[in-house]
Amino acid sequence: MRRHGLGSDGIGATRMSIQHSAPIRGRPRAFDADVVLQAALELFWKRGYQATTTRDLEAALGLSQSSLYNAFGSKQDLLTAALDRYETLIDGELLAPLEASDAGLDALDAFLVALGDWVTHDGRKGCMLINMMAEDGGDTVVLRERTTRYRERVRSALVRAMERAVAHGEITADALDLRADLLMGMILGMNIAARGGVARDEIDRLLASVRYQVDGWRSSD
Repeated sequence: MRRHGLGSDGIGATRMSIQHSAPIRGRPRAFDADVVLQAALELFWKRGYQATTTRDLEAALGLSQSSLYNAFGSKQDLLTAALDRYETLIDGELLAPLEASDAGLDALDAFLVALGDWVTHDGRKGCMLINMMAEDGGDTVVLRERTTRYRERVRSALVRAMERAVAHGEITADALDLRADLLMGMILGMNIAARGGVARDEIDRLLASVRYQVDGWRSSD
């Protein structure tokens, strides 16, 4: 496989082996790629893609540049792998339950509650994908494609939930697109607030106001 040269943020071309060429002090010769990938995910989530350097990755993951080079490839390759992992996690926690539910407004409400916990749990600051969408200088092809796809999937899931609400007689069929756009705006706003370090109790108040609006659709229709 052809190797690419290393820049200040590069790691190199992807290779299948994840063996160290030389053991790192205190670590076995082979490392757990799953653990390393989770650590990379958390670092990108916390600091953003552009702000995370190769040296940051080496320090946080406890691996040399050559080990990262051999295991994952370039910094962008590592980001792609981390985003794959992140989307699997967020799918299981948020999107799949909303998409698979037979409920309408109750499914929306459960999604919003889960979202509030997701963006704040254990010191998290927002959704990794939305954070990267707003990141300065983060307009790479990978990020643009990922964030666009994610937003479209979330919006589609919201619309389908409202269509189920229509089928259940909870709301009328008018203004579904407007309501989906309103929810998307609220979701993005809540995420930005979490990313900015807003306290959990304030996030909870923002979430309560969104849930109040959704419940109001039921009573007003």
